[in-house]
Amino acid sequence: MEPRYAELTRTLIKDIADGVYPVGGSLPSEIDLAGKYGVSRGTVRVALERIQTLGLITRRKRAGTRVEASAPRATEYGPTISTVEELVQYGADTERVVHSARGIVVDMALADRLGLPPGSRWTHIQTSRTNPLSPDYPLAWSHLYVPQDLGPRIRRAMEDNHQALVCDLICQATGRVVKEIRQTVRAVGVPAAIAQSLGTAPDAHALEFVRQYYDQSDKLFEVAVSLHPADRFSYTTVLQRQAPSR
Repeated sequence: MEPRYAELTRTLIKDIADGVYPVGGSLPSEIDLAGKYGVSRGTVRVALERIQTLGLITRRKRAGTRVEASAPRATEYGPTISTVEELVQYGADTERVVHSARGIVVDMALADRLGLPPGSRWTHIQTSRTNPLSPDYPLAWSHLYVPQDLGPRIRRAMEDNHQALVCDLICQATGRVVKEIRQTVRAVGVPAAIAQSLGTAPDAHALEFVRQYYDQSDKLFEVAVSLHPADRFSYTTVLQRQAPSR
């Protein structure tokens, strides 16, 4: 089920686009929005932070929340990814282009970095993802690693389905189930080799996501390394304090 703050974010974006809240006008207060949409004030606050990131509103103390645009900035995409379902939604909202695929033997450097068994054989697939609203500015460049025996089949499936996540394509082909995704995020510079393809300068600021996919047998079956230029991607997490145990 989609989190309430994500659902409210989509609703507010649609209402702004439809003119319910016109550009130049003000949004109702957090309390009024909470009452109108049947959510908590905290949920409203998170949703407003997300649409502010998209450039739709500005918020100032005592001045309220002003609507600045009727559509998100075309070169920026700001998903909140805290569950597998939200990761799937990210795939559904963007489009993938496959650029290359080749078989590799994992060396020690790659094994240490990605957790792949040294000496094992994998298919290395390079892709990009774009926001359909702004296809000339890729959101990400990805290096995907799948078991070599699945490589040709998954490559064909990726060509047929430009949105589905590769982990889902593998699960459909093999009967696997995604049990766990381990994710590491770090700040990096855009490598010169892909800077032109991303439409950015070499060493420009970027976020790198390394995701390792494990199946129901705790076996690693995919690694995805995705690079997102900082000027067109934001990543939001929500931390909730647990009630103290009694």
